[in-house]
Amino acid sequence: MINFSQLNEIQILMFGLILLRMTAFVVSSAIFSSPAINVAVKVLLSVILTLCVFKSVGTNEVVARISQYQDQLILLCVRELFIGLVLGFVTRIFFFALSMGGEIVSISMGLSQGQIFNPLMGSMGNAIEQFYVAIGTLIFLSLNGHHMLLQGIVQSFSTATLAQTSYNISSFPEIVLKTQEFFVLGIRIAAPILISMIIVQVGIALLSRAVPQINVMVTSASITTMLGFLILFISLPLLVMQMTGLLDFTTVEFFKIIKVL
Repeated sequence: MINFSQLNEIQILMFGLILLRMTAFVVSSAIFSSPAINVAVKVLLSVILTLCVFKSVGTNEVVARISQYQDQLILLCVRELFIGLVLGFVTRIFFFALSMGGEIVSISMGLSQGQIFNPLMGSMGNAIEQFYVAIGTLIFLSLNGHHMLLQGIVQSFSTATLAQTSYNISSFPEIVLKTQEFFVLGIRIAAPILISMIIVQVGIALLSRAVPQINVMVTSASITTMLGFLILFISLPLLVMQMTGLLDFTTVEFFKIIKVL
């Protein structure tokens, strides 16, 4: 246990820098950043994580660097906040891809108008998107994705050490280009239903040309919704496999970014 009464000025500054990175990570990362989690709980989690890594991070080299850069304390704080926010944002891309896949599916099924509040993302969404995000959250927790988050933020202190005034921005363009792969994975998640709905719409269009007496505007909505739900439940095992692959890809990219920060 840390005895704060025995800490000197440099050690208190070091504790504050670690707490800044932890807090920025917690408030921006997947699962922990949910508005459903109380702010006090997030702050308490950040303090606990800081206490856990304080002794291992607080080497003599770090203490010496903090002593050297005391006059650049604001720059050091901004750097820690930036690292925490970047790592937290990367962990949320998994859920961004799921949300995009759910939106594509809901639009193709004609259910995009039914908007409800998504407590995990803190924004409005539809029922299909909520369904995808709920399954993704269960997979994320069952595969110990939350352990990956905590392991990654702790490992970041060995690659992006404290009290550095420089930024490694040479690999940032590559990181930005990697995000396009998450959009591709989101489309793959929605692909079975999206392709099926295109075929259904083409079939309905041919049917309306063959039998003009059919009111296509009335019948097509119920047909696409019914077939969409049927295909959704049939393709559910494929959906779980896609989510598992997306989580593995997110994990790999997460630890790659940690190494280049």
